[in-house]
Amino acid sequence: MLSFLDMINHWLGYFNINAKLKNRIYIIIAFLGDLYLIYVTTRLLINHAWVRGLLYCLAVILITYCLYINAVYYYLDRNSRFDFLSPWLSKITGVVPTAEDAKPKRNARVINNAPNGYFTHQDIIPAQVEVDEHEQHNLQRVVQELLDDGIFTADYDGLSDSQIVAETATGESVYALDSQQTPPYFELYHDKHLRRIEIYMGLNQMEKLAVGHIAKVGLTDIHTAHEQYELYLANLFVTGGPHKIAGRNGSTILMDGQYGLVANVAYRDREKR
Repeated sequence: MLSFLDMINHWLGYFNINAKLKNRIYIIIAFLGDLYLIYVTTRLLINHAWVRGLLYCLAVILITYCLYINAVYYYLDRNSRFDFLSPWLSKITGVVPTAEDAKPKRNARVINNAPNGYFTHQDIIPAQVEVDEHEQHNLQRVVQELLDDGIFTADYDGLSDSQIVAETATGESVYALDSQQTPPYFELYHDKHLRRIEIYMGLNQMEKLAVGHIAKVGLTDIHTAHEQYELYLANLFVTGGPHKIAGRNGSTILMDGQYGLVANVAYRDREKR
């Protein structure tokens, strides 16, 4: 039974579900596991296995209590007045929630990118981006322009060569382009001639260039997603490019590489417009 519930837990990891919904599903799965433990505990007590039965009984009480406080938090958007465990855990871990954290975040907003406005977490989903040869040429051109204008920085996230050697000891590269950099302008455009959803980006709208196209939204093919939903580019980050790896005798080697894009798409059902 527990192996079956664990399989469901891993299965959910393959889907792009917002955190609140996923936690609600986990509560249901944990509730089913708790019912199974109650059954096992009952059988142990009936068979006079008192020690194991009492240990299982204590586990059931603790799990049921945790299920209760999590259900109140994720289903009712508030903290339970019987939640004595969270303050105690905060105290021993040193993580103290602020007054702002304690407030329900039903309508909490996230600043994804200033030019493209504000979107709620539940309306955003990761997108799979593909970049062909022509788009790669445009992407390199735009990135270089943003670097020349000082909008993008390529400082290896402030790491020295010795730090890069330590970072790349596991075989990973350290990219010149600093992480989490987003262009000042970007948008989605439905190219009917090429039959794909293009990503345009640039210094501004006047100097925008096609730098990639959306292949999937979550696990859904872009054509199906575009038919069912209105799609908006919530945020866009540039990745990849030139990078350094560890060389011999504590030195680093500069390697060339192509740029990539990480995109998150906001969506809205066309029928609910």
